[in-house]
Amino acid sequence: YNGGGEAEMEMTKSTGACIMSLIQGQEAKLNTFAIAVDGTGVNKSWTFQKETRGLYSIFFENCNRKSEVSFDLLLKMRNPGGSQLSAGDTPLPLCFLASSGAFLVALFVWIIVMTRNRPTVFAIHYLMAMLCAVKVVSALLNALKYESIKQTGFGYGWATASHAFAMIKGIMFFGVVLLLGTGWSFLKPFLASGDKQIILTVLPLQILVNIATVVIEENPPGINGWLTWRDVLHLADILCCCAVLFPIVGSIKRLKEQALEDDKMQNSLMKLKLFREFYIIVIAYIYFTRVVVYLVRATLPCRYTWVMWVSAESATLLFFLIVGYKFRPEPNNLYLKLDQGDGPEERERVQAELENMGV
Repeated sequence: YNGGGEAEMEMTKSTGACIMSLIQGQEAKLNTFAIAVDGTGVNKSWTFQKETRGLYSIFFENCNRKSEVSFDLLLKMRNPGGSQLSAGDTPLPLCFLASSGAFLVALFVWIIVMTRNRPTVFAIHYLMAMLCAVKVVSALLNALKYESIKQTGFGYGWATASHAFAMIKGIMFFGVVLLLGTGWSFLKPFLASGDKQIILTVLPLQILVNIATVVIEENPPGINGWLTWRDVLHLADILCCCAVLFPIVGSIKRLKEQALEDDKMQNSLMKLKLFREFYIIVIAYIYFTRVVVYLVRATLPCRYTWVMWVSAESATLLFFLIVGYKFRPEPNNLYLKLDQGDGPEERERVQAELENMGV
């Protein structure tokens, strides 16, 4: 079937009808061809011309519901040049290799900044470095996985390692964003009970979502409910992303109260502004990577699906750079600046700024 066909197949299976009845007599209209298999040792080969290129899927349907079928299928699909990746995935090895290199440069810069500013380095900065290192390895494993598929048709052990590091990266990413949102280690050395509850809820849920996503991706779309579970897991991932906003909102509220009550209003106001910026950055990143990227994938022709991955990797790199810059361990960083008392005039000015900020 040229064009994917998962949605049509899912609808047909839900009605109990045979998928062959969907395409019978409509092969040209649906850009589909069907082969009746009766017996053993069936060998078929096809060569597609340029005008019939597209994203092809292969489905097997046993229309005799009362019988059982067992078979081995060996399917080899090659594009011009011998690549066994689809046309849209062919650039991915180079894309992920470039991504790994970019994050490696960012990691080196981050280590240099930490080395030069040891007095203002906190535990969260080490966690951010570890997250960047895991991202470097994760992107490199993706490059090796797709290169292996391109050359041999199989991901072998690279796919398993890639899934493992993707899971570690996802857990660490949510953990770091949650801890940054609570202000842990640089605003306060402890976690409030409410923050702990959010972290202990979001991280296990994210672990389950990552494991389930790997299971779904490693299974063919032909299993019952494949599309449904894929969409449910995508929704669960979005909910996890939204949950990380609650600690940031809590920190904004605490900084607002601190700016109005204590004698260190100017620094509290600056931190409040930066936390609001961090809140907006996280929302923009979630919206782009969880919504816009998937819309791009759904609307682009199949030979341009690599654009989705490039967009996601670029957005992640930009997010890392912005957050790293705002939380960098430097003496003049407003987050880490020592508080100093402010006078009555400064208090009135801060009050006016808070009203203008709408908080």
